[in-house]
Amino acid sequence: MTGIERCRVLILDDDPVAGAVLEAAAAPHASYVERLLDPVQFRRRVLEGFDIVLLDVMLPEVDAIDLLEEFSGSASTFPPIIFVSGLDTGILHSAVAYARQRGFSVRGALEKPVRLAELGRLLRNRSRRRTSSITPLGRAAGDSTGCLSALRAGEFFLRYQPQLDLRSRRVVGTEALLRWAHPELGELQPISFLSLLEEEATARELAEFVLDRALREMTQHGVFAAGLTVSVNIHASVLRSAGFADWVVHALERHGTPSSALSLEATEAAIVGEDAETLHALVKLRMAGVGLSIDDFGTGHSTLAQLWRMPVNEIKLDRSYVATIATSAKSRALVQGMVHMATGMKARVVAEGIESDEVAAELLELGCGHGQGYFFARPQLPAELTAYARSQGKS
Repeated sequence: MTGIERCRVLILDDDPVAGAVLEAAAAPHASYVERLLDPVQFRRRVLEGFDIVLLDVMLPEVDAIDLLEEFSGSASTFPPIIFVSGLDTGILHSAVAYARQRGFSVRGALEKPVRLAELGRLLRNRSRRRTSSITPLGRAAGDSTGCLSALRAGEFFLRYQPQLDLRSRRVVGTEALLRWAHPELGELQPISFLSLLEEEATARELAEFVLDRALREMTQHGVFAAGLTVSVNIHASVLRSAGFADWVVHALERHGTPSSALSLEATEAAIVGEDAETLHALVKLRMAGVGLSIDDFGTGHSTLAQLWRMPVNEIKLDRSYVATIATSAKSRALVQGMVHMATGMKARVVAEGIESDEVAAELLELGCGHGQGYFFARPQLPAELTAYARSQGKS
């Protein structure tokens, strides 16, 4: 039972038989399972310390969309959701999209009859849980001032998630991920604090910290010498800020890092648009040899014409498509289309959130050559990353 001792599961399904099946399937992966038939009881219980919610999309008198709308003001503290439904797959995925747009954490969606192995995998993966650190964080840090003070005090550090060639399974790069070694709450992930540091006044300082730290650590541990690359996420306001492109070029020179070893990631909404300042910065960075990646590709609202004008050389498939590629024809078709589009743009495709060999094989078959996810490796410290790369045959 290692890793699940504190996992408390709440099930809402109006079908007693289906609910009992879910309860029996969840029991081996949890310390406590509570099954409810009535949305009224669910409203009273859901915020009382549960770690995961199994939520039927279609309920009598109220559907899951309306039910979640009632909790939209507390989406950040709502337990992560696994949707289950016997409805059309398209409706199920639309429910997932709605919940994520409203700020809820969604682990996945399962069609009825539920595949028990898939449910078990989603329950075991607690990487997206975020309720435990958000609520007390408000009392501990308070606001952006507290986070910025912690940044300057050296409490922030980086972990690195390996990116692999899906065919050879060799490490080809890594993504730098920010963490906070909080003195009271332990290691916190960005969902707990990043919004406090991405205000325009502090986002640039944070970006410079992460970039400088990543370049220094990857140089010290021989990552660049081994031919690997590092990706760093950049906020939209930083891309537009005056002199940022020049700062990046100087940082590369300072660390002796080839520009081709660095890739900057930004969301589709941040990169794509008619903003002249952003486009100027992107072109300048690409001319310097720095890679540019669209993160969470497929979740924005850009047009094909806008995408075609952007000087990106990589797109990262959003995990919401990747997670369901082996079970959803719609997800498979969407991924196939995005890979084809990226090929036309001469951009590399990287899949995020790979959590099974089956998904990795499906991606490779569709032409996606690179990926990252817990199936391969969790985010690691620099020394762990170099050891993992060596173990995968990349020296």
